Amino acid sequence: MPPTQDWRARKRDETHQRIYETAMRLFRDRGYDHVSVGEISSAAGVSVPTFYAHYASKEHIVMPIPAQEEIDRILAAQPAELPLADRIRSGILAWLAHYGPAEREELLDRWRIVIASPVLRNRAAEFERATAGLVLDALRQDSAPDGSPVTPGVVVTASLSAYTQIIMRWAEEDGRESLQDVAETVLAALRQL
Repeated sequence: MPPTQDWRARKRDETHQRIYETAMRLFRDRGYDHVSVGEISSAAGVSVPTFYAHYASKEHIVMPIPAQEEIDRILAAQPAELPLADRIRSGILAWLAHYGPAEREELLDRWRIVIASPVLRNRAAEFERATAGLVLDALRQDSAPDGSPVTPGVVVTASLSAYTQIIMRWAEEDGRESLQDVAETVLAALRQL
């Protein structure tokens, strides 16, 4: 990467992180529902258009939607011969396992904010559906037959709902139980349906 592009990428990453850290501080201090994009922008020293160049909305700060490439990678790593529900379940566990200690703490911090805000708790379902759409897009590219009598949409939607329950339960318990243990419990319950 030429030095100019490297500098620009670094500057963009620094601005992105500054907006994130400022927003999270404001959300913790004042509550998510009492902080506007304008206030975040001002406190971060950026314009409102710059904020929107980094985040589609303030919801995306606390509930980022994974990139299609990340979902493709996670699903591609799951054995294609598994039934679809097992592949998705395995993918969820792999996704959760990829968080290191610092990322888990950041995830917990974001979801503490989500569970404290009735607006965000409701919006979580919209983000869940958007992520389910990305998973279904990844599966459309997958030609492996799953043999399931249940449509992929139902399996994916139920699995992503379980994922949201995992994160919410973990945050509601303030991370006292391991994320992996919460995931195993919720996914075992889903498997029994």
